[in-house]
Amino acid sequence: MRLEELTWPDFEAVKGKVRTVLLPVGSVEAHGKHLPLGTDVFAPVEICRRVEELLKRKGIDVLVAPPIWYGHSFSLNVYSGTVNVRASAFRDYVREVMRELADEGFERIVLLNGHGGNVYPLVEAGEELVEERENVEVWLINWWIDFRDEIFRVCDSQGHAGEDETSVILAIRPELVRMDAAEGRKVKYGIRIIKKDMGFEELPGAINDDPKGASAEKGEKILEAVSRRIAGMIAERESVSDSDSASDSNPDSDSEDS
Repeated sequence: MRLEELTWPDFEAVKGKVRTVLLPVGSVEAHGKHLPLGTDVFAPVEICRRVEELLKRKGIDVLVAPPIWYGHSFSLNVYSGTVNVRASAFRDYVREVMRELADEGFERIVLLNGHGGNVYPLVEAGEELVEERENVEVWLINWWIDFRDEIFRVCDSQGHAGEDETSVILAIRPELVRMDAAEGRKVKYGIRIIKKDMGFEELPGAINDDPKGASAEKGEKILEAVSRRIAGMIAERESVSDSDSASDSNPDSDSEDS
């Protein structure tokens, strides 16, 4: 179910039955010369769609919220088209969105993140929320980090606008990919030196990998593997919640006969 497609009476009925909300989070930023600015949103939105479908087959309903498009992208702000939101503003905004979802009664908010610059602000937003809402849990899933093993079973390399990310977008929105302009290299650097134009050194051309080995077939394999892992994790957690609910409704279930 997509939140934005429901009427308010539909939503009122859903929120009493659904525990988990999937919230895609990304950024609008440069991804080489070959990928669209919305790459970091397209990927988590597609993964959420697939996770919802997989869970539905298991008889588990989840709600997919509209994506948060703009994120914290300081280093890539040197490239045209990047929209950078200060980390504090981004953190506060995401926290407020999650707070509203928590107030509606949802127990689990899964942040499906597609952008590296968002990680630390999202951690802070989650920590701040659960400190005031003890009955809510926040999951932060960074798909390209948390499932790196699965990705390296498919791709030889990984990086910003690299083989893995390019493959995923080829599988999702091939019409937006310009493989004739796909060119890049891996850049290694030591300590992080923060300065205004750091993106030119860390990510020359807004890329940090060679994307030439990318393919839609590889992207499909990555999407399938990542989506199945996430769906499995949520299904397992939902079953625990079901068990806890059953125990709460029958407090004498564990007592011994006298």
